[in-house]
Amino acid sequence: MSSTASSHTAATSPTPAKPAQKRVRRTAEEARRLILDAAEKRLATQGPEGIRLQDIARDVGISHPAILHHFESREGLVKALIARTNTQLREKLLAALSNADDPAQDPIESVFEALSDRGTARLLAWLLLTGRVTDTDRSPQMLMTEIADQLHAYREENASQNGAPAPDREDTFFLAMLTTSVAFGDAIIGRYLAEEAGLDEAGVKRFRNWFGKLLRQHVERTDTPAGDDEGK
Repeated sequence: MSSTASSHTAATSPTPAKPAQKRVRRTAEEARRLILDAAEKRLATQGPEGIRLQDIARDVGISHPAILHHFESREGLVKALIARTNTQLREKLLAALSNADDPAQDPIESVFEALSDRGTARLLAWLLLTGRVTDTDRSPQMLMTEIADQLHAYREENASQNGAPAPDREDTFFLAMLTTSVAFGDAIIGRYLAEEAGLDEAGVKRFRNWFGKLLRQHVERTDTPAGDDEGK
């Protein structure tokens, strides 16, 4: 065979087909987790309006109908995301209270981080403003009561150890409300306010430390015997 014929044969020979990509098989639980992870990521960067099924399907590498198979609708996905977010928030906040005596962990900073992380505060704000709060298995009101109960038990134990009068239950609830309200506001508009005030990241950190000190001073005044803080 001539070189010309050889060249013609080489030029017209079909390119070997690439082997088909092996399809990734996932369990239903794993698929739901990946979809929720993608929805959570979009929530953190774009807010609730970023939870669009077509975009999330593209992020995960699945089809739009596959999301509908697991969650039935966008609303079903939102409800599942709300339920998971509430569970994660509860675990983080209660863990922060449980480790309140750990010098390596600042419980106030943990509360701020729990609400800022993954767009949690933005989701909760949207949840409340759109009237979806009754659709959750564990509503913010229930979580608030649980946090106040654990915080009050912690204060009662400290007061007992110090020989101080038992703390007032309403005072504890007000402390929990104040902390949550400040952390919630910080997560939503805190960065904007800090920038307007000329505060950088270090300045935001100083504010959180200042706020934590303010709360601790109040607790120390109310959870120690009268006269113990004289001269301070």
